[in-house]
Amino acid sequence: MNKKRIIALILAVSFLFSGFALSGEVSEIRRTLEGYIETVSRTIRSAFEQEKYENYTELCEIPETENGYVPQGYCTNNEINLHFISYYHSKNASVIAVVDGESGRRIKTVSLEANGKAFKGHAGGIAEDGAYFYVVDGKKIYRMSLAELLLIPDGGTLVMKDYITADVKCSYLNSDGKYLYAGEFYTFTTDGSYDTDKSHHIAISLFETSYSRCNAYLISDIADKFSAEAGEIAVPEMIFTTPNCVQGFARLSDGTFALATSYGRNNNSFMKYYADVTKGESDFEVAYGEKSVPAYHLCNSNKTASHRQPPMLEGIDDRNGKASGIFESGAEKYSDSKFIVNKICEF
Repeated sequence: MNKKRIIALILAVSFLFSGFALSGEVSEIRRTLEGYIETVSRTIRSAFEQEKYENYTELCEIPETENGYVPQGYCTNNEINLHFISYYHSKNASVIAVVDGESGRRIKTVSLEANGKAFKGHAGGIAEDGAYFYVVDGKKIYRMSLAELLLIPDGGTLVMKDYITADVKCSYLNSDGKYLYAGEFYTFTTDGSYDTDKSHHIAISLFETSYSRCNAYLISDIADKFSAEAGEIAVPEMIFTTPNCVQGFARLSDGTFALATSYGRNNNSFMKYYADVTKGESDFEVAYGEKSVPAYHLCNSNKTASHRQPPMLEGIDDRNGKASGIFESGAEKYSDSKFIVNKICEF
């Protein structure tokens, strides 16, 4: 009996004796059980999975990793052919590196500042929409002028001031020019370090559960919501349920959703592709006051492809119709990873 059948059998028996519903609200028993199964499966896979990776092409070097910086967020501007990478550091301010898309040369690196002091958050997600540049810090999404970033000299400082507040703890960002996508990371841990709000937990079917979500904000609707002071929670235009361990999210030019999933320096990552679910009816709705926001499942029933990738895949974006992105394994912090990739790659 293969691994998937064993896991399915364990889940089926457990659900039978626990009285779990096929879909809808998720009990704590189900979450814990699924979490332990995922943890055990991940451990087994890390020991036996082959280092045979599919469909990725190295484009150019990720700079600054030799200086102790850890790559996190990524976005690219196709019109001016630039890559942007965000990093955190154990001692220094977080930074943004700008890389020329044609030559692969680092153009400059700028430090981030917020509230009058060096910003030392993870800067796990960045995005740009042609006019503005965005950086996440927990539930805050900062917005700066893209032109301002491009004018700052190498070694300069980008000040983060205006922001909106999301109802998800943002781990990644993406923009297709119309929407700004901000989503959370979830995986089961005994200490709850990666827990998400229970209202975000939903059983899609007997064998599939989502514990995280991604909000899609209509950029034209939130344009005047950015402020230097905390305001109301920003209301998304759409919501997507997402699988576990999402580190990067991209809406490709044909409407396809690309999700980068990874967790751990010795576990393989995956690039997962989903059909444009927004062409059909929503799966459910979420109330924000008097507004009902449509929500869609990015789940197994609409997944179109899944490609095994090296460990520690992080931010991704659309690059001329294909997903491109970065790994954090090239950082000095992760020099003991089983497979190191210190390149911006196309998938």
